[in-house]
Amino acid sequence: MATSQTTPFDELARLASDFVAAQRGSWDHQDWVDLLARARAKGIDVSAEMQASLGALLEALKDYHTAVASTEGLRGATDRVFDNSVAFVKRQNGRWGHSEWEDFVRTVQENTRAWSGGTEAYVGGVLESLKGFYSLFPAVTTTGSAPAEEPQAVSKPSPAPNRRPEPREKRDDLTVLPGLGPAIAKKLNQEGIVRYAQLAALSESEIAHLEKNVIKSSGRFKRHDWVGQARKLSEG
Repeated sequence: MATSQTTPFDELARLASDFVAAQRGSWDHQDWVDLLARARAKGIDVSAEMQASLGALLEALKDYHTAVASTEGLRGATDRVFDNSVAFVKRQNGRWGHSEWEDFVRTVQENTRAWSGGTEAYVGGVLESLKGFYSLFPAVTTTGSAPAEEPQAVSKPSPAPNRRPEPREKRDDLTVLPGLGPAIAKKLNQEGIVRYAQLAALSESEIAHLEKNVIKSSGRFKRHDWVGQARKLSEG
């Protein structure tokens, strides 16, 4: 029988969902610091690794909320979708196969209007983020076995062209740039972009690739002038 006890995973996941909804998908570094403070006030020890996973979850939730934002009166329904996602990840102990994913989709489709073919991929992204997030918490007693098959709901984006990671000791803190939080910094690092000079040297085509396939947020580079800001930092 699944436990109904609220765990730190539940609390932090709910904090993340409420944060994205309250901020309407837009936040800065201070908002991020305030969120971490609220988590710590609840007695949750947010490690550096957990911060990275939390940042990835925020980005996935932002994409999901943006996808359903045009549908009025469905905040309660979207909350239920998220709660169902959290329960699914816990029930499956953070592991599931394609058949379990299809069962989850059918169940949510039957119980809420906040669902369409267009939002299915975004919910898949939320589940993937929750899976990595869940793995950082102590095990929760749940029912059901964990299948060996890996989830297939979300495809992995292709890497940015001609980018290689540099040694860790040479990495710059990309989060000092305005609007560039830990989640986006992690994605850029995974693409081999770890220094200000690399950001400053990005071409228009590389920026377009990163915005479409990696950070999945169009216009972010130009809006925050990341290239210009990175150039100043690299020259300073």
